Amino acid sequence: MLSVLPFTGSMKKLGYLLVLVILCGCRKMGVQPVGDSTIAPVNAPAILPGDTVTYLALGDSYTYGAGVSLAESYPYQLTDSLAARGYLAASPRVVAFQGWTAADLLTGIKSASLNQKFDIVTLLIGVNDQAKGTDMAAYTAHLDQLLTQSITFAHGYPNRVFVISIPDWSVTPFAAGMDKGSIKVGVTAFNTINEAEAKKFGANYIDIIALSETVATDASLTSSDGLHPSGKMYGLWVRDLAPVITAKLK
Repeated sequence: MLSVLPFTGSMKKLGYLLVLVILCGCRKMGVQPVGDSTIAPVNAPAILPGDTVTYLALGDSYTYGAGVSLAESYPYQLTDSLAARGYLAASPRVVAFQGWTAADLLTGIKSASLNQKFDIVTLLIGVNDQAKGTDMAAYTAHLDQLLTQSITFAHGYPNRVFVISIPDWSVTPFAAGMDKGSIKVGVTAFNTINEAEAKKFGANYIDIIALSETVATDASLTSSDGLHPSGKMYGLWVRDLAPVITAKLK
């Protein structure tokens, strides 16, 4: 039979010493113990003017560009803006459709059978969840799945994912006669989730709420349906988006 030696005090000290040596060695080699919150994400390689930039836009009607031409939608205007800055920007891959909730977008991504990676990914979702009364816990779970997939599509780099806030549609002509206060509260609540989850995953959060509210005093910023942004408004979004994105590319 195998005999078991008693675990003496000196052996305990030796065991503790060995653990310390192993941990120190792991840190020197760049390996962190499991659960160490100091682990930093790997920096994405720089993409500079003259380099190719691929772009995936995920969302709903705001990304799809309901009410405007394809060229006026914000993904295509963003691509044009990147090209103007010297990047070799390919046409964006857009997975979005009118009326989509976060759950619908997950299904849409699966149906799209995306088999490539992208240098940047934008995600704008939640307005239909807000309008349809989706449970916030369920929405958060779906959003987390979308963020996980977005980071995967962005070569695993969270800082190349850009979450855009839901516009405040309570100020649009479409909302006339509705409970605007309730709409604004709902949009704010879902944007609070969007911002918190984006930061939790290490993604960027871009707040366009203030821009969206200028619709209240400028009818030209709304498309003919009275709800969705016009090409002019999307241009204002891109004016704010492009510098943030190019800064993250460097």
